[in-house]
Amino acid sequence: MANGPYGRRSRRGATSRLNLILSLILIVIVIAIVAVLVLSSRGDEQAPASTPTAQAGATPTAPLGAATPTAGGAQETPGLAATAPTGTAEQPTPTVEPTPTPLVGDFGDLPAADMPSGNSAGRALTLDYRLDLSLQAVPTQADVYALEHRAWTLDDAQALAQSLGITGEVVDQGGGSFRANGGGSLYISGDLLRYVADPGATPTAGALPGDDALVEAARAWLLQHGLVGADAGPGSVVLRDEEAGRAIVLIKPVEPDPILSAVPAASVTLSGDGEVVQADIRWPQSLRRSTYGLRPAEELWNEIRAGRGYVELDPAALPSPAGPLNGSATLTSVSMAYTIAGTPASQQFLVPLVVFSGQAQIEGAAQPIPIKVYVPAVSAQATPRG
Repeated sequence: MANGPYGRRSRRGATSRLNLILSLILIVIVIAIVAVLVLSSRGDEQAPASTPTAQAGATPTAPLGAATPTAGGAQETPGLAATAPTGTAEQPTPTVEPTPTPLVGDFGDLPAADMPSGNSAGRALTLDYRLDLSLQAVPTQADVYALEHRAWTLDDAQALAQSLGITGEVVDQGGGSFRANGGGSLYISGDLLRYVADPGATPTAGALPGDDALVEAARAWLLQHGLVGADAGPGSVVLRDEEAGRAIVLIKPVEPDPILSAVPAASVTLSGDGEVVQADIRWPQSLRRSTYGLRPAEELWNEIRAGRGYVELDPAALPSPAGPLNGSATLTSVSMAYTIAGTPASQQFLVPLVVFSGQAQIEGAAQPIPIKVYVPAVSAQATPRG
């Protein structure tokens, strides 16, 4: 069947529309290609003036011969392209070492050390100090000793009076205090005890024995009557009066050593025949120990330089007349000593002092004078009194 005019026109219209669509698509493709080329050309022209941006995985390179810092101080090799860092290097954060907290022992914060101020000569003294040793030699820890007070009963006091030959009645004065008179006298109050022999008894006349014999007699008497414990030290003779036939022996605990304070101690006066004439005793039931941290060595040294240490030197070696003293001191060694802290009514402790020793050159003195400077040492302690 032949196609009519309407059929031919329909086919020609469809063909024209298809051609138009294809032309439009072709035009779009051409425009896109031209745009890409134009943009690419502009990017090449602007590239030298742009600042490269570091991207993940990309490593920009520096121009030939340019030096680039490298970690660890490595040197750039001349003539080779250096590799630039891929980002901002983080600076290491410095580690701050924490200041160690000084050790506080079992007794907590301690009362002030009982020590004098100034100097043993009792004169105005100005010294220019020089340290001739390493501060690392100064101890950083030391033991503190708590005095456990002695508790007496009436039976205890009566038994002691009987063993001492006292015939008088023991009177309980209350508060742990006892007194007896007759055939001698006895007074007891906690750690304090005083005994005086019968004044009517006449000691055997004779020369005093040697120091060793006197010390042994005094120590044996104290132990026999239970007035000191096994911790009693060897003791020493502190006074000899040959004319009066009297000697005084001082005994302190074997530990700690040395103890500068009068407590604890036992002072025993003996006659020429070795008999005890008098005894003054301040001795605890026991000593309980705990370790404490000490003040920094630099702080102790600054205390001395500021004139806040107690200075011990021989007054007889100082120039006269009395008046202000000036000079210099070179400290060459360091050690420890102990003194009492606290009150008998509460709690007492033996606390350490740091002792710097050396020589002092005093204006007007004939020669250098040995010197010791004491400073309170415990960190957890109140300001010293004295």
